[in-house]
Amino acid sequence: MDAMSRGMPRVVPFSIVALALVAFPSGFAMASAEVTSSGLAVRATAVSGPVISASQSSHDFGRVNVGSSSEAFDFTITNTGDADLHISDLTHSNAGVGFGADAGALPATLAPGDTRTLSTSYMPVGSGAKTDNVTIVSDASNGNFTILLIGFANNAPVFDPALASNYDAAAFVPFTLTATAVDSEEDPLSWSITGLPIGATFDTSTGTLDWPNPDSAGSHPISISVSDGSASSSASFTLMVTADNRPPTANPDGPYSGLTGIPLQMDGSASSDPDGGQTLTFDWNFGDGASGSGPTPSHAYASPGGYVVSLTVTDNGSPPLSRTATTGATIVNFIRADIVRATGATDTISTSGKGQNLFGIETFDRPLTDIDVATIRMGTTYPNAGTVSEIANSDRKTPKIEDINGNAFADLDVHFRSSSIKPLLSHVPNGASVTLVIKALTRGDHVPVRGTIDVVKIGSSQVISAAAPNPFQRDGTAISFRVGDSGPVSIRIFSVGGRLVRTLKEGEYTVAGAHEVRWDGLDDRGERVVSGVYFVKTIALDETSVSKLVVMK
Repeated sequence: MDAMSRGMPRVVPFSIVALALVAFPSGFAMASAEVTSSGLAVRATAVSGPVISASQSSHDFGRVNVGSSSEAFDFTITNTGDADLHISDLTHSNAGVGFGADAGALPATLAPGDTRTLSTSYMPVGSGAKTDNVTIVSDASNGNFTILLIGFANNAPVFDPALASNYDAAAFVPFTLTATAVDSEEDPLSWSITGLPIGATFDTSTGTLDWPNPDSAGSHPISISVSDGSASSSASFTLMVTADNRPPTANPDGPYSGLTGIPLQMDGSASSDPDGGQTLTFDWNFGDGASGSGPTPSHAYASPGGYVVSLTVTDNGSPPLSRTATTGATIVNFIRADIVRATGATDTISTSGKGQNLFGIETFDRPLTDIDVATIRMGTTYPNAGTVSEIANSDRKTPKIEDINGNAFADLDVHFRSSSIKPLLSHVPNGASVTLVIKALTRGDHVPVRGTIDVVKIGSSQVISAAAPNPFQRDGTAISFRVGDSGPVSIRIFSVGGRLVRTLKEGEYTVAGAHEVRWDGLDDRGERVVSGVYFVKTIALDETSVSKLVVMK
């Protein structure tokens, strides 16, 4: 026991409690320790301090007109920490552009969980897009909190130049006023007007007031507004209309008709002015590029046609006023005549016998007595109508002026002998429609007079043909024919189908009278034709005779 005691160190049992020092982040309290007889227990509690938050981080006020204010927008500020939050100030990054922020009296303290309203608004300054960072200065453990405010400053358009307070206009003189404006944001502009006078128009896209004919004196209060879609500006003025002069009336008379190369006189003397004592000037546009002056000018047109003639009459009032009126001018190469027949007469013309054919000449542009009867001639538009191109009338005395067709218009009555018409229409088949042309010249100035009428030719036949024997056999047949006038004659044989079988005469000159030619029944190739029906066609001076022929074997 003793030896053991002497050989071993003496140990005294005891309990040791060790306290460890632990480092915690800022904002956290030291952990508390509780010691018991059974061991060591440690309980730790987290500490955050004040923490700041807001209901949202930004707000856009949109487009707001300069000179006005937006509606307020409120943010909610909350202390989400576990210690008091002390707010000391609000600062702006762009204080001069018009954003406002109000969190109430500062400095202010928010207990944990408390809220406070930050009210913002926008009263824009300047032009265009703007931003401002509003910073909430506090002792929050998460630092200062920043809110972004956004807006667009819109300026109303400005009249440039400014409209005058009064404008003067003269009655009956066109008045035009165009308003112009500039817009800082270069927005598209639209225009409106109040007090628009009767008869005036306003262009909402250009700002133009147009009054073509202010017709009475007086004052007209007018207001013009211009808008960029969000803001607008208005300007008012008074339009003063005075009526010291009234416009003239232009009267060009007409319509006119005339002939190429012959001066045609216009007459504007019926033009007038309601203000006595004023002198009128006359300016004419003849419609062919030429112009004239004076109340009664004359003008010769070079070409036929229809022309628009205008007359502008101007007075010497203050201010001088003008008015324009138009008429027409119809120009032809000749004096148009209507050719008529006597009431009850047929639309035929005879080329046989010794009779006379009566025609009436009606004119409307010149007196009938102006026609030189010695120059009256008849022709036709029918191609290659006869052996002469025109004939003279057969009147031995001066033709009478009567009304042979009873239409209440006088006509100059002329006659043409059938015997004279015959060579004029000798190549025209009987029954053909023909346009006759009757023309003449006027006395002195030799202006052509011309008229037409459609008739049907009648007369003795120029050619008659027949065949004998008919039917015939191998010995052939004799074709006899008679022509009224000497000239070329053709005789051809055709099958019933229209095919040319044999030419017996082709344009041979033949004197007037009776003639005969034989057909031996052979075709142009010398072969005998088959039995059947054939046609003999005899042509003399463009007249034709057709007879039927039968061949038998």
